Amino acid sequence: MPTPKTLARQLFAPLLDKLEGGDQPHRYTPRARLILWVTGLLFLGLSTGLAVFLPEGTDPAALIPIGIFGLVGFFAVVVAWLGSERAVARVWGSR
Repeated sequence: MPTPKTLARQLFAPLLDKLEGGDQPHRYTPRARLILWVTGLLFLGLSTGLAVFLPEGTDPAALIPIGIFGLVGFFAVVVAWLGSERAVARVWGSR
């Protein structure tokens, strides 16, 4: 029976394959993954906080930053959790 992480890697394979592809040398430090976790959680927290404390009757355009912060946070958490060393290094631009 496949593990939840294996199923999640299959689900997010299109995203992860783009980051993990190639054979260029990369420079990875474990701290980069930790920083990606923290950054992702901060963006998700910011998005959630904005959505929760948004006053009623606010312009719908206020949902744009909430969506962007949420997507960036989700992307960071997915790559930090499921990505290989190469994927994490590519997010930070170290090749």
